[in-house]
Amino acid sequence: MQNILVVGAHFDDAELGCGGTMAKLAAEGKNVYKLTMTDNVTNFLHLDIHVDLESSRIGSAAACKVLGVKEITDFELLECNHLVYDTEVMQKVEKIIYDRNIDTVFIHNDSDMNQDHVATSRICLTAARHCKNILYYQSNGYILNKPFYPTIFFDISDYHQLKRDALENYHGDHNRFDRLFDMAMQRTEVWGYGNEVPYAEGFVPVKMCF
Repeated sequence: MQNILVVGAHFDDAELGCGGTMAKLAAEGKNVYKLTMTDNVTNFLHLDIHVDLESSRIGSAAACKVLGVKEITDFELLECNHLVYDTEVMQKVEKIIYDRNIDTVFIHNDSDMNQDHVATSRICLTAARHCKNILYYQSNGYILNKPFYPTIFFDISDYHQLKRDALENYHGDHNRFDRLFDMAMQRTEVWGYGNEVPYAEGFVPVKMCF
């Protein structure tokens, strides 16, 4: 793993699922890039959830600075909640992968309950088909019809606080019901316990080539 791309449907997804791993790999001297697919604009009226593009951009830029990763900002964002598989969009992601000689891609779990997450996963799985390493991550805590069962883990004990610090740059309804960020942090403790380290992030491999 030398050139790594982490793709999220929304601006905080990468930090939720991979924040500690991103910080760890960047600290090891790897080239770590973050790509967001949608504008993150959300107006979920009956749950009173509202997220705007400007606060999302600001939070993401600050989070990337905390983690030491490079954000790809010249990608044309798609409309949140309306993302679908599209060959043209896939080829734009594919070009990012080729231009940066990406060998490792972290993408959303393909059995997520969020439509943008699923579409992002499908787009990026095709775009990254020639990469050596493809790993699924989990950002939200939905109850899934196909369990997310990670078998590859990164010890993020030294980067756990950086993950929290990165998430705290997102304000308002990014932190769904004032619980989403805490849930993501608690998950790293559970996976850490199973691996006899303080904190870990877990991933489901699509393929790995060592």
